[in-house]
Amino acid sequence: MIMMNLQDILRDILGSYRVQLLKLHRNCTAPEASALDFLFRDHLYESFDYGDFAAGIMDLVPEDGVIEYRDDFGLRYLVFHMREEEDTFAFCGPFTYRARSEDDFLNLVTRHSLQPDAIDAIRWYFKRIPVILDYLGWRHMLTGLLARYLANPDLNIKRVDFDHPEKLKQKPTIALSSIPYTTVEARYAVENAMLDAIRRGDISEATYQQNLFMGFTLDKRVADPLQDGKYMVIAVNTAFRKAVEQAAIHPLYLDAISGQFVAEIESAGTVDELYALLPKMIRHYCMLVQRHSLERYSGPVRSCLNYIDFHYMEPLSLENLAGRFTINKNYLSSRFHREVGMTVTDYINQTRVRRSVTLLEKTDLSMQTVAERCGFSDANYFTRVFRKVNGVSPNEYRRSQK
Repeated sequence: MIMMNLQDILRDILGSYRVQLLKLHRNCTAPEASALDFLFRDHLYESFDYGDFAAGIMDLVPEDGVIEYRDDFGLRYLVFHMREEEDTFAFCGPFTYRARSEDDFLNLVTRHSLQPDAIDAIRWYFKRIPVILDYLGWRHMLTGLLARYLANPDLNIKRVDFDHPEKLKQKPTIALSSIPYTTVEARYAVENAMLDAIRRGDISEATYQQNLFMGFTLDKRVADPLQDGKYMVIAVNTAFRKAVEQAAIHPLYLDAISGQFVAEIESAGTVDELYALLPKMIRHYCMLVQRHSLERYSGPVRSCLNYIDFHYMEPLSLENLAGRFTINKNYLSSRFHREVGMTVTDYINQTRVRRSVTLLEKTDLSMQTVAERCGFSDANYFTRVFRKVNGVSPNEYRRSQK
């Protein structure tokens, strides 16, 4: 359990730096291993063997150690054994420690004996590679975390440099021009993974994918960076809303959260302030799914749950819900209990008690008023139900909060 938690923490840290965490089995296929460089070499060379490329790196990794591998294009990877998965390795990368210049791109073309127009492909590719500027902080943080993960307190990350470019047959010019299109495809794949995680309410996965998404270079719509960022974040807000809608969230919830973020986007005064909204948006949309998704329920039960959530202060019962939605009372009772795990009456009472908690915490209203505002006609009955749900009376709960 501890190892899994550390692995999750590692992925979140890498994601915050936009660094990919890729797991590869020792016998991985070439297509699986091609994710190591996002198919970069596949565009440059006629038949690059990604399987051999990955296996050669794996052979360098000590059993309880970590290597920082630098390939012949200057791309770096942290590589180590996954302790809980036999013969599986984690590749953290690619990344670099400095931004590349035009001179660097020209040097790469020369060193690899590439045709001159390959520089466009290299330039485009390096736009996607994250740059770690704080080398000491990065190494110190990951050394401590990986030492704990690998149960090796004396861990020292070993640097391995591969500095001998191979002579491989190059692809024609037309193949090099496809790199921007492949990058667009990859961006859409990451975007879809992010939206799927949001639809499921998975904050960790959605945040990781969002960080990778921000590593792609997007075309600007307008010259002003702040306005251009607002256009982008508004589009993201719309995409998040549509993703959450697939989780069967009531439109009132969707409208409220989407409208809130539109207002925050419009009021953002700097680009940093604007982009700081993205992780907040992910958390809020995912929590909305966790709390209010009705995706797993059938149509009749979903209708009842939505109605109870928005009309809990009104007289409610199995009978009037069955009549409202033209459903046989016994059929509704059986189906509701099977899908929700409690009776209609119990769900109504629990919903009312949940709503009463806010009034107890934030107001000094009398118990009778709190009861009436939450759909209970009698304060004594409200007290009995509250105690049954929470184990304490409403008065005791209020005192404990204050």
